[in-house]
Amino acid sequence: MGELLASFEARLAHARQLFFERGQNPAGLVSAPTIRSWERSLEYGLRTGDERVLTPVSRQEAQIVTERNRRLIACAQPEMEKLRAAMTRGSWGIVCTDPDGLVVQALCGTGNAFYNMKQIFQIGRSIREADIGTNGLGCALIERQPIVIQAAEHFLDEIRPFACASVPLFDPAGGLAGILDATRYCDGSPVSVLEPLAIAARAVEKRMLEALDGALQLSFHTRAELLATPLAGIMVFDEDGRLLGANQTARQLLQLAPGRDPEQVFAQLFDCPAETFRQALSGRLTHGALWSDSGLGFEARFESRERNALLARIGHAVQTLHDTDRDASRSAPATPPAPDVDGPAGRALHIARRAFARDIPVLINGETGTGKEVLARRLHEESERASGPFVAINCSSLPAGLIESEFFGYEDGAFTGGRRGGAAGKFELARGGTLFLDEIGDMPLELQGRLLRVLQERSFTRLGGARPIRFDARIVTATHRRLETRVAEGLFREDLFYRIKGVRVCLPALRERADRATLIEAMLAREAAGGAAPRLSTDAMRALMAYAWPGNIRQLNHVLRLALTLAEGEAEITCEHLPEEVLEDNAANTPSPATHADTGGMCLRELELEAVKATMARCGGNVSAAARSLRVARATLYRKLRLFGLLD
Repeated sequence: MGELLASFEARLAHARQLFFERGQNPAGLVSAPTIRSWERSLEYGLRTGDERVLTPVSRQEAQIVTERNRRLIACAQPEMEKLRAAMTRGSWGIVCTDPDGLVVQALCGTGNAFYNMKQIFQIGRSIREADIGTNGLGCALIERQPIVIQAAEHFLDEIRPFACASVPLFDPAGGLAGILDATRYCDGSPVSVLEPLAIAARAVEKRMLEALDGALQLSFHTRAELLATPLAGIMVFDEDGRLLGANQTARQLLQLAPGRDPEQVFAQLFDCPAETFRQALSGRLTHGALWSDSGLGFEARFESRERNALLARIGHAVQTLHDTDRDASRSAPATPPAPDVDGPAGRALHIARRAFARDIPVLINGETGTGKEVLARRLHEESERASGPFVAINCSSLPAGLIESEFFGYEDGAFTGGRRGGAAGKFELARGGTLFLDEIGDMPLELQGRLLRVLQERSFTRLGGARPIRFDARIVTATHRRLETRVAEGLFREDLFYRIKGVRVCLPALRERADRATLIEAMLAREAAGGAAPRLSTDAMRALMAYAWPGNIRQLNHVLRLALTLAEGEAEITCEHLPEEVLEDNAANTPSPATHADTGGMCLRELELEAVKATMARCGGNVSAAARSLRVARATLYRKLRLFGLLD
């Protein structure tokens, strides 16, 4: 290894001497992209002795970059963590930038060995060649191809100790989305991580495509055995067959240029029977054969998303306009109902399900009693981890002295009074399932740092132990507090906040829900356990509607259970069967019942008509703006307008 390193360094020293001292082209000693990057760095006015990468990045700059790149981070983070876990023995740091060359996420190890790497890859740091000269990420941004830059191939002397491999990320439209990079200290050995890095980049791009709100996903390749691999071409279409996005493999196979071309539709991209697309969209066709215009044959796999397409989006638009839930009574009998996917937070819940399935953390905000744990259990039970344990911890109810042992467990003899043989903690018990951290906003600061390390490194140790234990659980957190405020007050770590806030779902308070009457009737029927429930008198319903419900759905559940008990054997629940707090002063303390139109009894056609009319009015009759608001194709909206007689 020593001879290899000496030979490598000697070659680079000779190349730098030729280029920087003699002005000669060192072709054959370093790669052509490296030479072009050196030339650009000189044109930018940089000098090799400049110090540019260890300066701090302000918190405000980091926040701006994070906010602007949330979608990219959500897609890249899971793949970065997998990549880091696979490369942990090589002391690699995994980095992602946006298309402007700003660092959006970096996963580096702990300890002094990674100190400088962490300083360089601060969130918000610019790694553009214009700012820090030749480096893997900056060079890949310009060259738009995988790049390896090692040691003295870097332009600046201060980053010569590093070796980095960088791969471009492309968005669904074919444009540059950023760079995925692996960096470590250079020891002269060959950098052989481009292949796993490229596979991870393709997986990130696939996540970007899956995040599109399309109706049909197509995977295709000339070889059937590659359909389920990162090498497959992937395309997403709307319900009219218009192309919404494609990965680089698909573009290469079909020779498509980057950009959103409205003429790129399924029927023109593939030479196949006219009914193929409709059959695939309906779910009747899942596998088949396709041909390109040039006659190239493909094996294809179709995945219909029709249930998440037009009707789901129009349903969401109706709920947004009217702030109503169509069905809030689907949860288990023993617990208050969680909001359904078609409710006020319908779109957010749909995204939460998809994020949870892809191991992206979910943060649930809501007042006490709104059903945060019910929703967390629902995410768990509807996921592939449903057979694993669901472990819930209330971070505000544990004594400060016991919370760490409760989380991570302890070894025999770790402290006086401990169980003989030690005990597993909640993090260990959740293995293979879901860990729900309730009221995380009240977690002590000293434990927040330990939690962050566990989430970053995916391992932990018991108290008094040295053996690392792999952390293998999906994370859902919940709080009634506004974490941004807690961060500003110094009571919650900012880095932990961004780590757990992969997707945020806000559950509305009961007093803010316009579907209270429907919800009350549904919960009353459920509490009757299948029997004939007494009807609510007009005055009793009026009192329930006017009350502020500080305890939200949990309190409503208790009130209805009490009312049923007191009204047993009677045909009607009256005000005398309700608790005093519901009856006294509720009119003065409660907002007026919602005045939105009641859509509970409307059919789907009427819901669609109402959504389309309201959106067109809000957009001033602009069809393009209304289509964007409803998130449907303009052709689809035109068809609906004609169907409803709203188009002259």
